[in-house]
Amino acid sequence: MELVVFVLVLLALLGLAAFLWLRRKRRNIDLAAATKTAAEETAYQVSYAPPEFEWSGTTTGALPLKTLTYKQYECLEDARYGFRIVAVAPSERKQPQPHKTRAHGLKTVSSLHKHGFLDDDGTGGYIITDHGLNALEVCSVRY
Repeated sequence: MELVVFVLVLLALLGLAAFLWLRRKRRNIDLAAATKTAAEETAYQVSYAPPEFEWSGTTTGALPLKTLTYKQYECLEDARYGFRIVAVAPSERKQPQPHKTRAHGLKTVSSLHKHGFLDDDGTGGYIITDHGLNALEVCSVRY
């Protein structure tokens, strides 16, 4: 009888040791995979250039628009990153532009200029105003 109890206890201890060994091995494999994933993510991490202009934080009155169209939003974002905006016909929009210049549709640019979000730079282009930067922060976008 003592031999049977001894064998059962020995089998239980061996089973517990095998369970702990497998658990530890799985944990090491999971840690290695997590470390590899983190290393791969940092290797391919994309960094974006910060905007050239930021809203001053002071309100400049009520905004005439509560929602921007996607084209208006895209135009204001380009201006925010320091690009000079030019208004062109749709057929000319895809043409190459001078350095640091982005072309947008006539209607889009004239609407943003009319609402005070863009200001004429004197050379046929437009730059963003503090009112436009405020609109980027506050207005929602309709896609």
